Amino acid sequence: MDGTKRSSIHSSDEKATGYPEEEKHTSNVYYEGEETVESIDKKSYDRHLDTTNELSGADVVEYNYDIQKTDDQDDEDKPSWFSKIYQRFRKFFLIAMWLIFTGFLSAAFALQVPKGYNQENLILGLIYAWHTIYVFFCFVPTTVVTKPWMFLVRTAYAPIRGFSSTTRSLMYGALVVTAIVVTVFSLPETEQSSRVQRLIAFVGMIFFVISSFASSTNHRAVNWNTVCGALLLQFLLALFVFRSSAGHDIFNWISNFAKGYLGKASEGAAFLVGADIVAKGFFAISVFPAVIFFAATVQILYYIGALQWILAKSAPLFVGLLDISGCEAIVAVASPFLGQSENVLLIKPFLAHLTDAEIHQVMTSGFSTISGSVLYGYLAMGVDGTALISSCVMSIPCSIAISKLRYPEVEEPLTKGKVRVPKSEEKLEGIVHAAGVGAATGIQIVLLIAANLIALLALLYAVNAGLTWIGNFITIQNLTLQLITGYILVPVAWLIGADNKDLVNVGQLIATKLWANEFVAYQDMMAIVKQGGLSQRSISVTTYALCGFSNLGSIGMQVGVLTALAPKKARKIANLAVSAMICGAISTFVSASIAGMLF
Repeated sequence: MDGTKRSSIHSSDEKATGYPEEEKHTSNVYYEGEETVESIDKKSYDRHLDTTNELSGADVVEYNYDIQKTDDQDDEDKPSWFSKIYQRFRKFFLIAMWLIFTGFLSAAFALQVPKGYNQENLILGLIYAWHTIYVFFCFVPTTVVTKPWMFLVRTAYAPIRGFSSTTRSLMYGALVVTAIVVTVFSLPETEQSSRVQRLIAFVGMIFFVISSFASSTNHRAVNWNTVCGALLLQFLLALFVFRSSAGHDIFNWISNFAKGYLGKASEGAAFLVGADIVAKGFFAISVFPAVIFFAATVQILYYIGALQWILAKSAPLFVGLLDISGCEAIVAVASPFLGQSENVLLIKPFLAHLTDAEIHQVMTSGFSTISGSVLYGYLAMGVDGTALISSCVMSIPCSIAISKLRYPEVEEPLTKGKVRVPKSEEKLEGIVHAAGVGAATGIQIVLLIAANLIALLALLYAVNAGLTWIGNFITIQNLTLQLITGYILVPVAWLIGADNKDLVNVGQLIATKLWANEFVAYQDMMAIVKQGGLSQRSISVTTYALCGFSNLGSIGMQVGVLTALAPKKARKIANLAVSAMICGAISTFVSASIAGMLF
């Protein structure tokens, strides 16, 4: 076919703005005389196979992004006997499961609702609603929703169609800023959240965005539609958590569930070292078993296909809304679950073919969040779980926005408009085997955490000892690296919305996180909290600001993993590492600023 090539998300004319053209959808919809993205991407994919031969034989499940398709593509492997039976009687199976679920829900609500509201009833109702919608669309095509929706989008967009792409981008940005300002300042004031404090946090968010743009490698290439869309999505997530009782309850339930589930690891630890030692609450005894247990859980989820399903369903949302590549979306969504080292394994077959902007985005996603494997460690310290989990979710769009400001895309990614989730390369023989493999991975993570803590803390205390020795000559007592950089970072503490009396403490905590890691910073924060040294507002914004792997030690971890998986990209990975780490830190500061606006 000799037609003109078009993007899988936007036409070439609309790529910078993300607005749909008339009579066309913002998905993979094509017209006569045009090449389809499938054929274009297939040619590009085959070309890479011919020139590098590095993707040959890679076991990959490919998901085409299309809002009018709901069924996953068939697995290339031979289906099992259970799969054959399920596919044959799928409709009857779905109806039976829905009826059973309906009966269970009715009985549960009849018994529990008279007792009053609780979070468990809310979660059960949401799961039932999702299951009902899923079953409904298994029998009814999604076009009954997508067609009217796209008609409304085209109708609403029609009045501004005649404006230039630059004008439309400016209008979109102004709309996002206006929505944030109106929402934030229309909320009633409280003792801990005055409009002046919200204004400071808003100025902080704008400052971090502008500073990221000012340092951009290519100002003209910045896709403001992606940036504005990501910031709006992050703000809406924060608004749902802070100002919605349902949102707060959902994230609070997730936090309690995570703490209770990962806390079961203490039972295994008690069997090995005794309940008395576990009860003493030593860091290694309370945290490391939870890390191993979580790693085993993740491997089980990967074995049964649950993790791939989650990624395949959620990643296309960011591909479509934010116009990023499939690899970027997969890593961004997976980072809060898997962390900065394991997330890149999901795109291992494509690492050698990532563009420079994709590499920067992948690394930024890892630096901007924590992982589920270390979550219990912070919960055990007493850190607010709702803030931690909501920060992880908010980091997904925020890391995309900041990275695309600092290092915008100027090439054509191989997975543009596609979501491809590689299958596990390990041949597992069952759930027990998967749990064992995951536990082995957990041990490696534990050893890595322990080694980094020992080395970095020893180095930090050695440097502090030298600075204290020097300070004694000029009558400066207790001169440390945290003290020096803490004062330097006082403006950052002010911009995220911390109370004025806590600025030095918050600045020093941020400095500790950057020089050592978030483990040490959270530990110091909770020690200050126990002494009454931080207000509730400062605790909240600091929790968000510290929630990420952006520290010097993590640079070595990410560079080591990525260069081992993609040796041909080693020099570029090393060159981008510091920039990505700074962007990851800025992402957490933006999240903290939004928390300061909505606290």
